Amino acid sequence: MNKIFKLATLALAGTLAFASCQEEPVLKLTDVGPDMTVNSWTDNTYMGADIKFSVSIEDKEFALSTLKAKLLYDETEVNNITIRTKENGTFEGTIQAPLFKDVPNGIATLVFAAQNVGMGLSYDTTYVALKRPDFPTLTLKTEEGEEYELAKVGDEGYKYEVTDNFPAKVKGVLVTPAINDEGEVITIGWDGSALSASKKESIPYSAGVAGKYTITADLMTLQATPMGSANVVSVYELKQGQVMDFGGVVDLNNWTVDYDYFIVNEDFTEVKFRAVDGHYLISYDKDNLYVKVEPVDAEGNLLSLNEAGEGAPWVIGAQIGKPVIGPGWNTTEGAYPMAQISDKVYQFTLTAPGQLAVSGADFKFFHQKGWGGEFLKPDYAEINLAPAFDMTDSGNIQGKGLEGGKSYKITLDLTGGVKAAKVSYEEVVIPVNMLDIQVNGVAAMKLSNEVYKVMAASVEQNSIISFSGIDNPQDWYVDPDHFELTGEGLKFKAVSGFYSFELNLAEQYVTVRRVKEDGKAATYADEGAITFMGWGVGNPYNANPLAWDSGQFITLAEVEDGVYQFTGVAGEGTSTTMGERWQYDSELSFKFFGQAGWGAEWGTVTLTPEAQKWLGVYGNVELLGKDRKADDSGWETRYPLELGATYVMTVTDCTPLDGDSKFNCTIDFRKL
Repeated sequence: MNKIFKLATLALAGTLAFASCQEEPVLKLTDVGPDMTVNSWTDNTYMGADIKFSVSIEDKEFALSTLKAKLLYDETEVNNITIRTKENGTFEGTIQAPLFKDVPNGIATLVFAAQNVGMGLSYDTTYVALKRPDFPTLTLKTEEGEEYELAKVGDEGYKYEVTDNFPAKVKGVLVTPAINDEGEVITIGWDGSALSASKKESIPYSAGVAGKYTITADLMTLQATPMGSANVVSVYELKQGQVMDFGGVVDLNNWTVDYDYFIVNEDFTEVKFRAVDGHYLISYDKDNLYVKVEPVDAEGNLLSLNEAGEGAPWVIGAQIGKPVIGPGWNTTEGAYPMAQISDKVYQFTLTAPGQLAVSGADFKFFHQKGWGGEFLKPDYAEINLAPAFDMTDSGNIQGKGLEGGKSYKITLDLTGGVKAAKVSYEEVVIPVNMLDIQVNGVAAMKLSNEVYKVMAASVEQNSIISFSGIDNPQDWYVDPDHFELTGEGLKFKAVSGFYSFELNLAEQYVTVRRVKEDGKAATYADEGAITFMGWGVGNPYNANPLAWDSGQFITLAEVEDGVYQFTGVAGEGTSTTMGERWQYDSELSFKFFGQAGWGAEWGTVTLTPEAQKWLGVYGNVELLGKDRKADDSGWETRYPLELGATYVMTVTDCTPLDGDSKFNCTIDFRKL
């Protein structure tokens, strides 16, 4: 190897020596460019169109090299081309004027540069008047060969639309009318995120539902709708009984639909529309994988009831919701339309407990999505709601004796008008495509695609809890008051009894609540269960606050007879870190109750000396972190919680309920 290396080195040295004896070439340079004449160019056209030009170049001293054309919007180069030029002559070319978002009509600069092999350059500058494409119509040409005409919306602006019966997905390009006498057009495609005259890929219109809907294009913002399937909120004209085409958006193995508006076959392969013919606003709840429907008119305005009972009644209340229980008495996120299934006959179906609380449900029918006209008890000619529901004089329908795992369909018959309503209910079976999840051998119900719940399982203190149907439960967040992770598995720390287990598959945590044998919420009077609600405390983290919502309540873990506790790390109010269940600043304010909601509650609260370092009693128990004295006599800085530290609250010395349904208790609060 050494010899070969030396020979190669000698050979190379000889070559270098030989080369050094040759005459070095001389590069001839010049600062004089070729003679250049711009013969013609397109001086007036549209953005998105091609600018044509003709340029003559001659150089008597040097061979030619290149002709470059650069297009500038203001002082920014937006496009360029290079033409190779070896011989004197006339050269023709085109350069596209890009169509950018929000760029107004104006004058663009077109700069030509001719170069010879001596590096000499010549320049010339011309100008092009450009305007955005603005025509009465555009033509959508689909990949299947169909053509649809989009008409301009209004006299000003650049918005176009067409309403027709479309498949769920439409792919094609937009073509303008002729822009000049030669019949040239501008073709607008898709660049992956916006309309583009530079890209000719098909625009992927996707409504998510086949039927009559509107396709739009905006040549100022370069946006198109409907786009992105599950992000779409659109109005569709639907027929009762039609087979739904969701354009591949809705997979019934994961998604759920509103069974008042849709019929799903037994093997979850086909969906038909249940409600009467009409216009409907369909949107997609991507968090809950749920198809939401609202009845509207042809212009997309929400329907309401008239005196004859035509239109749409709405349901507003507490402890109800679709696809899950929503905010109580809320006229935006908590108002739900009944589905019209025949002339002036409407239905509304809820499943307990995911959509209808087993206890505490309270709702009524309204004439619109919001406050205004409403149904009072005198407005009903017939009321057949027993034994599942009662109706108050104000027309509120309240749950009574509801059972978890059952679905309740309420029918509102307005054939006699809104002043002679008939209301009834029946239990129905709704097909649910669900996982086989069990806790201690008890099957869990599907509340949503992400949440399953075992209504009631008998659990012995210090026993190992068995979970089946979920992956690696030992890796989930462990509630430190109810569970202890051991070598054998998850040991249950609370006293023996019946408990519900609500499993959040997406975030991997379990919420445990004390319940009765039938799954209804346990009470302080019967089971000794204490309900915990308030601000500044969350489960399993602060961004999911308990607040004053009986749907969010938890029961304190009774770790010994008459001894309750709640443990958490101090974090910010927006924290989504598992276990950060105390808000470390001044928003902490909580109270105990004797049931799942309002009713029996604490009476006299005694704080231990340790607890008084952090807490004070001001009707509610509150944190002293906002300069508040324990006796409420003034303000001073007192022991705010330490961010990242763990604190445990222990409740003891709880007395039986007195004649005012109050119980006294002692609270200890300390840093671990």
